[in-house]
Amino acid sequence: MMKTLPFSRLLALGLVLPFTLHAFAQESFGGIPAVERVGAQLPDAPLAVMPAVDVDALLAEDEARIAQGIKGPYRFGFDHQVELSVENSGAWHTMPNGDRVWRLAIQCPGALSVNFEFHDYFLPEGAEVFVYNEYETLGAFTMASSGGQESMGVTPIPGETITIEYIEPAAVSGQGRLMIGQVTHAYRDVFGLSKGFGDSGACNNNVKCPMGDPWRDQIRSVAIIVAGGGICTGQMVNNCAQDATPYFLTARHCLPSNQNVNNWVYRFNWESPACTPSQNGPTNQTVSGSQLLAQVANADAALIRFNNPVPVGYNVFYSGWDKSGTAPTNSIAIHHPSGDVKKISFDNNAAVTATFGGAQCWRILNWESGTTEPGSSGSGLWNQAGLLVGQLYGGQASCANNVNDYYGKLSVSYPSFQQWLGNCGNTLLGYPINVGIDDLAGTDGGPVLAPNPTDGLVTLAWDEPLNSAGVLLVRDATGRVLQERNLPGGLDRLALDLRSYAPGLYLLETRQGGLSVTQRLVIER
Repeated sequence: MMKTLPFSRLLALGLVLPFTLHAFAQESFGGIPAVERVGAQLPDAPLAVMPAVDVDALLAEDEARIAQGIKGPYRFGFDHQVELSVENSGAWHTMPNGDRVWRLAIQCPGALSVNFEFHDYFLPEGAEVFVYNEYETLGAFTMASSGGQESMGVTPIPGETITIEYIEPAAVSGQGRLMIGQVTHAYRDVFGLSKGFGDSGACNNNVKCPMGDPWRDQIRSVAIIVAGGGICTGQMVNNCAQDATPYFLTARHCLPSNQNVNNWVYRFNWESPACTPSQNGPTNQTVSGSQLLAQVANADAALIRFNNPVPVGYNVFYSGWDKSGTAPTNSIAIHHPSGDVKKISFDNNAAVTATFGGAQCWRILNWESGTTEPGSSGSGLWNQAGLLVGQLYGGQASCANNVNDYYGKLSVSYPSFQQWLGNCGNTLLGYPINVGIDDLAGTDGGPVLAPNPTDGLVTLAWDEPLNSAGVLLVRDATGRVLQERNLPGGLDRLALDLRSYAPGLYLLETRQGGLSVTQRLVIER
């Protein structure tokens, strides 16, 4: 165990901040906990100790599920059902100015992290909640943090003990309500604090790697879901109005038995900052507060809407989709296997129709690069044009046996989603539309590509004639070279005929004078 320092000392040293997991719909508004303001004037927080957890039995259950081809939710914690409220637990203290402070410590012996849910959450004007331990502090949370609902999930904090602190101004004394209804004891290390980072198989590809470059938009749409003690994956989806309404697609089997997703926590942009080796990424871009709009059993799909917009600073992308039922000629998957940082997988062959668990699915026969694992459930399958065609249900694929994954078909689930996503044809591009590394203009010596998207006829135009000979490489979305052409010195314009290529995403790399520029081109018909 890490040596424990006083919380005030950790704050002074800045050791709390690297772990902080702030949110928007779970927005924290800053401030200082009362324990920091008045220190020794506060009595010790009463301690509620959760029952012991049989880790070996839980791990054995998890292995049995994996053997059945169940991809998720990836269980990392055991959920204790409790009723710990400001009325029956903790202790109150009145401060000199008349404000009241309620504090409760919760311990899960041997836990690697702790998260919990408020099942009753009502804060009057000016009231604040903080959650902290020797590793981290969260807050202040207010009524605005819950997205307008009277319940809220709180993201995991490393360690086995946390303290919850509620500050209630004298002017609103007695008006607040807090009740903790679930405490999750993490028996797997979701922070990578006690092991080499990354719990997923070695064959997985970090999205930061160059092979992820053609898919930067789609990557930005994907989030890991923390649902109590389980983890799944999902992605933002565009709608016909293209107005950034926060719709989110995942798998039906990730839903809890009561179908209540109000307290799910969604973490965006959790990615390794390096291709290799894997490193921990930022964990501070989270959202909590959502509602289930529709679920479809025969496609294992669930459509969710967040209670609040996703913060602009998260730079999310709303993935486009293809509901035509046309099989992808090649596919990619973006996901959080085993609750790890975001990964990307590639299938260079056509998907085929199949059934799995009673659902109509796209079957990936085998992955050429990467795989999926428990925790990947609900993650999208994108076709060669970068459009969603389904979400992961299950399958046998792993690094050791990389065959057979099944994705519920969007063409089957879409009629149940249409009242929200709209009726605007079989395909819709993502939002905001952002085609090409440089969109309209060349960058760092690269040419302008026009038109883009194109039906296959495209013109490359340079600002100035090339001062030496170069090379043009045309690649498919997996990086495979389809065409190589020499570029003579003095060239400033080149007409390219790609009409023989299938619709989809392509990479045009120009090399000249020691400079290499790669740009994206979309072929549409």
